[in-house]
Amino acid sequence: MSFRKMRIMLLRLAFLPIVLMGLFVWRSWSDESVTDYVVEWSGYLLLLAGLGIRIWSTLYIGSRKSKEIITDGPYSLCRNPLYLGTFAITIGASLCLENLAMLLAALLVMVPVHVGVILAEEKHLAGLFGQPYEEYLRRVPRFLVSLKNYRSPATVEVSTRAIRRVTIEAMGILLIPPIGDLIELLHARGILPALFQFP
Repeated sequence: MSFRKMRIMLLRLAFLPIVLMGLFVWRSWSDESVTDYVVEWSGYLLLLAGLGIRIWSTLYIGSRKSKEIITDGPYSLCRNPLYLGTFAITIGASLCLENLAMLLAALLVMVPVHVGVILAEEKHLAGLFGQPYEEYLRRVPRFLVSLKNYRSPATVEVSTRAIRRVTIEAMGILLIPPIGDLIELLHARGILPALFQFP
């Protein structure tokens, strides 16, 4: 089984328990408190930043993954901007839902799975592209952003299929804040029980 298929399978298996945490584990701080606002608005900002990073990255990589080395735009800043955007969305979604237990569970699943995938992808791409990819590895950090490397052509050819996919993804992600508000309302009215409080 490929790392990509294994990653998707593991993330799907972990999805149900993480969703259950989102529903039945509730925060201990009160509504309308400073903590409430800081956590929730930090989540909104990270959610939007992650979404922006994923859209920007998709414009550059489109359907060219493993066909050529993409070194412009977000790929000139870090080698894995799609995964960086995914992590920002995951952290942002957990904070929007004001659920730190869900955040910890999601990160415990996502970090090892994505690190394994990244290492496998790097090995695959090094075998595929050789010396030019090795130079890219030396020049651009794996995950941290390096602004000194930024470069981008005046125009980029985009894949309409990739744009359609990321648009659908964005619509789903933008539903997270209203879902969080609905969960909060159901908890406040006693319709959805809080089985645990964390922290």
